[in-house]
Amino acid sequence: MENELSKADHAIAADMLFEVKASIKELAAAITESATEEIHQFLVNELKAAIAHHEKMYTFFQDRGIYDAYNVPAQLKKDVDYAERAVKSFE
Repeated sequence: MENELSKADHAIAADMLFEVKASIKELAAAITESATEEIHQFLVNELKAAIAHHEKMYTFFQDRGIYDAYNVPAQLKKDVDYAERAVKSFE
């Protein structure tokens, strides 16, 4: 596949996607606890930026056929295939 990533690049991109998801959750929680309007607005802006970054990461994966959130059976097969390749690389 022309757009296929190396194992290392795939792992890095997946970590980035997971981290941006975590930051979205943390920012949303922080917004509910912000004490001042200035902090609240800062966190809202950061949340919007994180959501935009997540969209770019998801599109990156989707365009390369790596991640398809709308086809769970196909995605599970991709995940299992990737895991099997990763395990074989250590044998």
